[in-house]
Amino acid sequence: MRGPFTKKQLELLYGKTDSLIYFMRQTGDTYEYEYVNAAVRKVFRKDLSGLSLDEVMPPHLAEDIKNQYRIAMQQDAVHTYRDYNLFSKENATNETTITPMEHEGDVFVLAVSKNVAKQKKVEEEYLFYQSLVRNSVDPMLMITSEFIIFDMNLAYSKTFGVENRDWVGKPYGELPFVDDDTYNYVLSELNSYKTHRDAKPLFIKRKKHDGEEVLYSANYSPIMEGGEIRAFHIVLRELTTEYQLKHELRKTEKILESYKNALNYAALVAIWESSGIIKFINDNFKGTTGYEREEMLGMHISKIGKAVISSDQYNDIRKVVLSGSIWRGELKSLKKTGESFWIDTTIIPLSGEKGNTGQMLAIMFDITDRKKLEEQLHFMAYHDSLTKLPNRLAIVRKFAEMKAEADLNNEQLAIIYMDGDDFKSVNDQNGHEVGDEFIYRFGQAIQSSIRKQDMAARIGGDEFLIALSGLDPLHAEKQTQHIIGQIKASLERGWKIGDVHFSPTATLGVSLYPSQGKTMDELVNKADHSLYIAKRQGKNSVLFYTEEHMRNPEPRT
Repeated sequence: MRGPFTKKQLELLYGKTDSLIYFMRQTGDTYEYEYVNAAVRKVFRKDLSGLSLDEVMPPHLAEDIKNQYRIAMQQDAVHTYRDYNLFSKENATNETTITPMEHEGDVFVLAVSKNVAKQKKVEEEYLFYQSLVRNSVDPMLMITSEFIIFDMNLAYSKTFGVENRDWVGKPYGELPFVDDDTYNYVLSELNSYKTHRDAKPLFIKRKKHDGEEVLYSANYSPIMEGGEIRAFHIVLRELTTEYQLKHELRKTEKILESYKNALNYAALVAIWESSGIIKFINDNFKGTTGYEREEMLGMHISKIGKAVISSDQYNDIRKVVLSGSIWRGELKSLKKTGESFWIDTTIIPLSGEKGNTGQMLAIMFDITDRKKLEEQLHFMAYHDSLTKLPNRLAIVRKFAEMKAEADLNNEQLAIIYMDGDDFKSVNDQNGHEVGDEFIYRFGQAIQSSIRKQDMAARIGGDEFLIALSGLDPLHAEKQTQHIIGQIKASLERGWKIGDVHFSPTATLGVSLYPSQGKTMDELVNKADHSLYIAKRQGKNSVLFYTEEHMRNPEPRT
């Protein structure tokens, strides 16, 4: 198997997940499957390893997938796409995250396809609910099981002269047209339902905004979550003809059923004003964030994640939702303790009286465990498994950043090619287990001797690359010699493994940017050439590249 990972590593991370995992290598204008997990093998009823995308998928689907891979590679970043549309009849409900990467000249993609049926159902049913309730002529009110106002529709606002934004989060009993007798009557019936689960319509008199007193039939439906009543949805209907009443009841029952299903799927639910002030959260927030309900109500939504979500990101999300569109993505946020967690978030705009977005509804799922797996995979892709130091791929990327900063600040860089002296004898005399520990300690000695802005990478065997940044053009060689001196001193102090003390030496070749090369490959080749000459002259030495070295064109073996 080719690539930066072994099959064992990928199996450890993804062997038991329900998500579909494809690790693929680009070959010409198609992609070859290097690894698929058990979930993929179950779907296709065979192992796809060694086959190409065009051999496995129908032509139109293969072209669609390749197009998504091209987007990820053009962006050089993680790319996510869905293969379904809201309200479509297609059975597919997958969302695929593509991570492009390069390794030893080959291009690879890691595609993680997960089932997002729950999120799709939440979005569809809540949009359906919003459409029906918004256009209903009946006043509708939702209150929590603690009788706190959660939501009201436009008909309720117009009929009784109250604004949704002014009353969400406030006690139901404080509404100006709810007298004590009516409040106690409704409270008694709802509490009775909690005990006996026997719903029956209530008949109440209430004055409209224009002063007219009307008899209403108040029908309520509980919203359940985890077997507990979380809220009540109350529909007020003027008592007119029996036929109209029954017709509207059937319509309302369908609305409530859709909304209950949506809420039952949601792990975390929050509502906040367009200004960002939180008006409602459900009980699941405390378990995930550690915040009490009273602490979060009135808090600005960006405060929770302000340590990890930039102001620009928050404003971008707000701009999308205020335009009337649904925003969906993954966000990193903070618990009350300061610990971070990840949530898959859907934010839905709630329309106000004038059709503008007055509030925002967020439905969130905790995906912290999945993100930890992704972080482990990223670490494995860019680090050496034995020394835990960055690998060649990582230092190549780091060099590009260093180069841009050096050009901006008129500074120089140094590339050090370092080869341990006589490492083979460590394995021969002490065994491979001690040899592995020796290589790890050697890498740590290098790491502890360089500065924070520098990078050391193991590129194989006993060979290491070190990139130094921020060097003064007039003193670059002297500064590099100083850091090399620190590395040699650390190696000379050495370390013990068991009863054996090791004090190894190393030979180093050095090249400088920009005077001796413009690219990473050019600088590494020249540093390697200097190392070769230094090895011939004697071990435990350092040689800076000069043009004279070109007179000795023999490559190092």
